[in-house]
Amino acid sequence: MVKKRPQLKLDELQQLKWALGSALAVLSAWTVLYLEIDAGFWVLAVTLAALVVLVWPTLPARIPAVLHRFAFPAIVAVFAYDLYETRQPLPSMVKLELMLLFYRLVSYRRRRDDLQLIVLGLFLVVVTGVLTVSPLFVVQLLAFTACALAFLFLTTLVDAAQSETGSGSPAVSQLALPKGGVPSWADDVRWMTLLRRLQATVDWRLLVLGGFLFGGVVAVSGMLFMAIPRFEIGSSFFLDRMIKKQTRTGFSENVRFGDVTSIQEDDGIAMSVDVSDPNLLPGVPYWRMVVLDEYRDGGFRMSMELTGALAEKRPQARTQLLGDRTLRDREEERWSFYFEPGVSRFLPLGGSFYQLTFNRPVALDFSSSLRMLALTTEPVELLGFQIRGLAMSAIVPDPEFAAREQGRTVSSRRVPDYRRILLEEEETARLKEMVAEFTGGAQLSAEEFARRACLWLSERHTYSMQSQLVTGPTDPLIRWLDSRGPGHCEFFAGAFAHLASAAGYPVRMVVGFKGGSWNAFSNSLIVRHSHAHAWCELWNGRDAWVRVDPTPGSTATVGEPTREVAAAEMRGRPVDSDWNARLDSLRVFWYRRVVNFDQNAQVEMASGAKRGFDALFARLRAVAKTGFEHGKQWLDQPWNSRRSLAIFVPIVGGALALWWLVTLARKWGWRAFAGWGLRDRGDPVRREASRWLLRIRTGEPPAGSDRDRLAVRRELERLRFGPRVQGGAAVIVFTRARRVVARSRRR
Repeated sequence: MVKKRPQLKLDELQQLKWALGSALAVLSAWTVLYLEIDAGFWVLAVTLAALVVLVWPTLPARIPAVLHRFAFPAIVAVFAYDLYETRQPLPSMVKLELMLLFYRLVSYRRRRDDLQLIVLGLFLVVVTGVLTVSPLFVVQLLAFTACALAFLFLTTLVDAAQSETGSGSPAVSQLALPKGGVPSWADDVRWMTLLRRLQATVDWRLLVLGGFLFGGVVAVSGMLFMAIPRFEIGSSFFLDRMIKKQTRTGFSENVRFGDVTSIQEDDGIAMSVDVSDPNLLPGVPYWRMVVLDEYRDGGFRMSMELTGALAEKRPQARTQLLGDRTLRDREEERWSFYFEPGVSRFLPLGGSFYQLTFNRPVALDFSSSLRMLALTTEPVELLGFQIRGLAMSAIVPDPEFAAREQGRTVSSRRVPDYRRILLEEEETARLKEMVAEFTGGAQLSAEEFARRACLWLSERHTYSMQSQLVTGPTDPLIRWLDSRGPGHCEFFAGAFAHLASAAGYPVRMVVGFKGGSWNAFSNSLIVRHSHAHAWCELWNGRDAWVRVDPTPGSTATVGEPTREVAAAEMRGRPVDSDWNARLDSLRVFWYRRVVNFDQNAQVEMASGAKRGFDALFARLRAVAKTGFEHGKQWLDQPWNSRRSLAIFVPIVGGALALWWLVTLARKWGWRAFAGWGLRDRGDPVRREASRWLLRIRTGEPPAGSDRDRLAVRRELERLRFGPRVQGGAAVIVFTRARRVVARSRRR
């Protein structure tokens, strides 16, 4: 009789289902790490609980019944309190899901509890899929899907096994546990033994087939994703209204000392920039985000006039914005920005532009004179936008303020005067004394004043991220100016604004990003939070604001850098080519081809694929044509015995080798499987006998030569169903079967 493949027992199936349930809970809980939700405690609790119940499966039975009785009321109470405190439904719901996952891990589950475990994990996966753009989430999603399918399959097997044994309920509960409170399958769990049993019982052919089917589904889904049209649901999807991401304080309307520095401590990606022509990108670009014109109470802020100038028009949802029409001749220059969520509602701009297009309708405020662009709410998902005709410049023209300075009126609204640094008289007098130290009392142009002030600051103070203000009753920046202590960009920018205001120059502070690193794999600029920076803009007394970066180490402190300095900046730009850069390039690819994948991208990808195939076929045709011509030339040459042997020997040798391989495969091919070391893979002799039995037809007891067919059939049946036979005896039977089949074909 044929030895049957061993099967897992019911307890072993329960143990395997318990392990898969723990893995499923951990995979779903880890998806929360992609969200900016303060739920790290519960993610860690779920992870530790999964490990603990795997090591000690009997632990859930030791939990007192009273805790199970009050578990759900306690979870609901915690959820209600968190919702009341935060007023953010989605983060509270995510924490609720994690608490339920934790409870399901530390308690024995019925079948309905197993299904609930899948539903809880699926909720977290769906929420994360809507609100994240991380390419690593795709890997985690595939792992979760495979684990969930295997978990459902095991649940079905357990139900079938329990139906055969008549054991009733698919799993025991806390209310009906066997004696001792521990189910039978949890009494003696040996995971290594279970793995060996699983290796012995699994049908690897079905497993490989299932893997191919799963991969095929993923591949077809990817092809459909590339083919179907795109539509945007992010602006209307309810989840983005249920989670509130706070703008980083360094990029808001109010900036206090230390806000920008705290951002610099984060090395995460803030945005990625694609440029149609990398030569358009300066060596050290400045990305303006927020303009601050008022100083009081130890911090800079946007004044009411400046806020009104930015929000002059009622914001409307739009996908396109027109800027400076004089830049229309540069519309072929394209800049694609992928702005991360949770950075700021203010968007980065490096200069004037002709046209700006968003990947979805957004409500925004825009001021061309301020060169500021702000969304009405902070984005909760990645925001992609494209700029055509961007002119990067350190000069910001402002005709409205120029008219105000000249006493003319060109606008009905109130124009900011940029002289709102509010200090005490003694503090202003001290600033004027400092100004006299580097100006000598002379009335200088704005540019010359900026150069001398930056030089004076760099001689008195060094740059350091670890800077602290000296305590005292006076203004903190004046205390820092009187000292010789180090400072960071906020100190230098704020101090310059104080000096310029005391000297009578209109000045404003600007925060945003400075620089970026070039990714050698994605050919894009990666701007991180650590590139956060603060600088100033000084009115030149005529028609525009001039950028002033007083922080030591700036290659161009005032205005545009010289040609030599710009070339040095281009050569000195950081280039990322390590493994982190490879991961960042995958992220950029995700932005380009998934997040921002529209019909134009589809056409571009299809055209690129067509060009690639055309080039491949052209190359193959060229190689074939070249080979044919060389062969023809060789055949046209005079023939001799040596050239004849050069053709005859390979042809005859190849034919003989092919005949030998076919014969060997037909005669001995079944023995190729005999050396496979796994004991339960089946007998190759039995499989070969089964194959020959199918080829020999059955019928009435034959006479004459047909008796050989019946005799061979009986011998094959003994090989197939009788005791194991190996060696030459089986080869003799298979040889006789081959002869019988050959005679049958000749009839």
